[in-house]
Amino acid sequence: MEKRGAAARFTFCLAVFGTLAGMLLAALAPAGAAAASPDRCFWEPFFTRNTVGDPEKNFAYPDTEVSYWGARFNLPAEARMVLRGYYSHSRYQSVNAYISGAPSDTLRDVQIRPQRGSVNPFVPGHRRDLKFKKRRWKMTVLDAAVPAGARKPNTIYASANGGVQELLYRVYLPDRGTGVAGGVPVPSMTLILEDGRSLTGSAACALINNPVRTMTPLRLPQATFESMVNTPGAKFETAPAFSPPRWERFFNFAYALGIFKEGTPSESDRASADASDTGGQYSNGDARYIMTAINDHYGKVLVLRAKMPTFPRTWKGSRRAGSGQVRYWSLCENESPLTTSVIACLYDEQVPLTRKRRYTIVVSTAANRPRTATRKCGVAWLKWGNYVDSLGRGGTGTLIMRNLIASPKFKQAIQNIHKPGQESAVMGPYMPKSTYMDKADFVAPRCRN
Repeated sequence: MEKRGAAARFTFCLAVFGTLAGMLLAALAPAGAAAASPDRCFWEPFFTRNTVGDPEKNFAYPDTEVSYWGARFNLPAEARMVLRGYYSHSRYQSVNAYISGAPSDTLRDVQIRPQRGSVNPFVPGHRRDLKFKKRRWKMTVLDAAVPAGARKPNTIYASANGGVQELLYRVYLPDRGTGVAGGVPVPSMTLILEDGRSLTGSAACALINNPVRTMTPLRLPQATFESMVNTPGAKFETAPAFSPPRWERFFNFAYALGIFKEGTPSESDRASADASDTGGQYSNGDARYIMTAINDHYGKVLVLRAKMPTFPRTWKGSRRAGSGQVRYWSLCENESPLTTSVIACLYDEQVPLTRKRRYTIVVSTAANRPRTATRKCGVAWLKWGNYVDSLGRGGTGTLIMRNLIASPKFKQAIQNIHKPGQESAVMGPYMPKSTYMDKADFVAPRCRN
């Protein structure tokens, strides 16, 4: 009896030790470890908050609070793909299909029906803290254009349009402590051939993967960038920036580059350019953007004041899914169209607001940050990088503001700007009033004394 008791105590100690060891190993595991997938050969990590300093990952103006995984492939004739995944612990999740870097189809979280026994935690009012096994979904990927009529449920149409097919899987603002993928694996992939055979893992990847694994953003050639900066009539030191900054809607990449012609004799060329809302640079089909060029020749500090849309707060792990005028809002400081790299971003929950939802954001380098540009003083600070472009011009930059999934009732959303020049009229108080000044000139009202 004593021997049995000793053995039991020994077994119990081993169990406790094993549990503690497992907890320790979990604690020491790198953030985002849950992103591992049996189909690592299919998904290529595109960008996460950990790769801001990696020029091979930091392109196409990514948001620092969004994680991206890309896939480039060609489905065989009459084949289809099945993705199986889990709803992430995050603000938003989606799969986008692309043709030449422009979004051709989007399937967002609330549009993805759950598997039997699971619940979609992104639907307003639904629980967000569901267990792993209750977060399952499945979608089909077809080599076909989006149908003009009704579409099949849980289906994304990834027409190659004669070329390679591309998908981007996104996770916006993972909940605190859940890693870059929001505490779930990236979706697994199964290839189903015309004859019904199913392939997974390396066998499927070997058959369909494109040899070029990474996305190919539209970066300007050096010569093109130089010619745009030197547009006749433009100021070399500041082109294409103005004071005050000129915010405008992003319709497509080619039209956006026309900002270099503003205020020059060539401006009429831009007025006749195509401003169709096709997106580009792997933009999210659920997001719309306004952007402006900035330059510290006008002032070392740029102050933005406007009203913030309502949004669901999720970073601390809210129990139920909420709603708002937008699903997500952010402001990012970026480099030039020569690199398309991001420097830093602010997302909605990081911006202090007044009772009337007004905000003040200061954009500056760390050296030029005003003393009262702090959260304690009711001010959000955004880093203005020390980027020097290929022409030796320092103090340049590009600000991009995002509205993700605007409510139909939010008439001032960026999504409702349908033509160039409508920005201020549509956005009203949500359009940033932007002012350059020197470091000594800024004092936050809350910390005036």
